[in-house]
Parts: sequence; structure tokens; C-alpha cells
Amino acid sequence: MAVDSTPATTVQNMLNGIDYSALIGGPLQAAITAQAMAAKSSWEFIQQVGLRENKNGETEAVNVAFLYQSKGTLVKLIVPILTIVPIPMIVIDNINIEFKASLNASSSECTENSSSEALDAGGEASAKLGWGPFSLEVKAKANYSSKKDSKATQDSRYSVEYTQDVSIHATQADMPDGLSTVLGILSKSVTSNGGAKGCIEPDKKAITPNNQESEIVSITVKDKDGVIIPETTLDMHVDFGTATGGAQSDNLLIAFGHFQTACTLPDSSLTLEDGVDVLTFKAKGPTPPAIVTLTYTDPNNANIKFSSKIKVAAFAS
Repeated sequence: MAVDSTPATTVQNMLNGIDYSALIGGPLQAAITAQAMAAKSSWEFIQQVGLRENKNGETEAVNVAFLYQSKGTLVKLIVPILTIVPIPMIVIDNINIEFKASLNASSSECTENSSSEALDAGGEASAKLGWGPFSLEVKAKANYSSKKDSKATQDSRYSVEYTQDVSIHATQADMPDGLSTVLGILSKSVTSNGGAKGCIEPDKKAITPNNQESEIVSITVKDKDGVIIPETTLDMHVDFGTATGGAQSDNLLIAFGHFQTACTLPDSSLTLEDGVDVLTFKAKGPTPPAIVTLTYTDPNNANIKFSSKIKVAAFAS
């Protein structure tokens, strides 16, 4: 009798029925889902920590303000919070999927045949023979039986073992180009404010005008949060030093704005419609040294006041 191949066929069918697409695709799909969740968490972090909605319903960056002393002056440093805190950005950069299938099958068959024959006294017969003084009695007894035994055993065994190992490695992702650009812009917006109440920021603190070339100074006015204040009015006052060698204060000309409107000296009022404008300085002849003081006073609170100075060097033709 041939060995039963049913167990081996069963195991082979089970091996062929393994869903490799699920075994491999399942971990990959889980990794993709995890990556999407990580990206969503990064965006939620930016929204919850780095952005807020202002009173006008607009989204703006959250700033952190620090007050510190610099050369005897209280200075306010304003920094966007997204530029000083790490943004969690995790990326899965490596996935290892290892699958092992251990399939064992066995089949055994045992056949045993046995037979026996026996002669027994199943019947009797007797006879007496004699010749002369001699006689002989013969008795016979016979019995015949036949026995045949047959034994067959069959044993089939199989086992199946699946083992799957999944290893995933994740690292901090490189910052996307768009976010890097945004953070670069925010980093440039870090403001070292000239005072706790606001500041006037001239792009030049010292100038040397002459009768050949003008000096142009750009002026920006910001509030305590470092935001430019539109419709700003500044008071300008000019203090002249001691005139020497024929220098005259009248020789210093100061013009305001794009159209270079002449300013009256020593005092004048300047209105910066956009919170940013320019002053143009020119010496038409010898001038003494001067200090130009620009002062801002909050129209709603006279106690909020801050100023800045521009030094004008003497000119001798």
C-alpha cells in the first residue's frame, strides 16, 4: 500500500494559500498611516503653539517678549516662538519585514499479515489387525484448522508555524522647504526693541551731510510688540552745538518724506502715514554739529512716550 500523501498535500495547499500581500502590505500600510499621523501631529503642534487668531480673525505668529538691560536702557526682545522651540517632525526611514513559515508533514503506514494451520483429532477411526499370536489395533484421530490474521495501521501528522518580525526605524525629519522658508522669515523678524513701550528705529544713528551729497535716513516706528504703527506723528527737535569757523545752523537743511518737504527748525512735526518714512539732510554751507531728537507720544495715553536720536556731524566747506 502506498504512503498516504494527504497530509503533504494539505500542507502544500496551506503554503500556497498564504496571503503574502497582507503579510507584507499590512505593516507597510500601518507605517504609512503612522507617518500621516506624525505629519498631522506636527501641523497641530504648529497651530497650537506657534499660531493664534487675532481680534480681526487673522492668523498670526505667536511672539515671545523678553525684557533685559542693555547699557542702562530697558530693551525688549521679541522673538517668534516657532524659531526657538523644536518642531516635532518624525519620518519613518526604514522598514524591515521578515516572514518565516515552518511546515512539517509526515505519513506512515504499517500492514501485518499472519496465517497458521493445525492438524487436530477432529475425527476417530480404529482397526484391529492380527496375524496368529500377534494383533495390532490402530486408532487415528485428525483435525484440520486454518487461521489467517491481517493488521494494517496508518499514521499521518503535520504541523504549521508562522513567524513574522517587523522592524521600523524613525528619525527626526528634515524640515520641509516651505516651513524652512517661513521660519527664516520669522527669524529675520526678531526685534530688539529700543524700549519697553515701543521704539523709533532710524537706519542710521550718525550722519555727515555736506553741500555735495545728501544723507537719507529711513525711520520706522514700532509699538511694544514690534509692530509698525501706521498714521504716526513724531515731534522732531534739533539741538545745535557751538558754531566755529563761520558755521551756521541755518546752513543745515532737513526735508521730510518722499517729496522732501522742508522742515522748520529747530522744531517740526512729522506724520508717517505708513509708520515708515525718510528724512533727507543736506548742508548748504558750514554747519555746527547737531543732535536730532525724534519723539513719539501715544495719542491715547500721554504717559507712553519714547524717542530716538540722530547725530549730525559738523561740516566745514
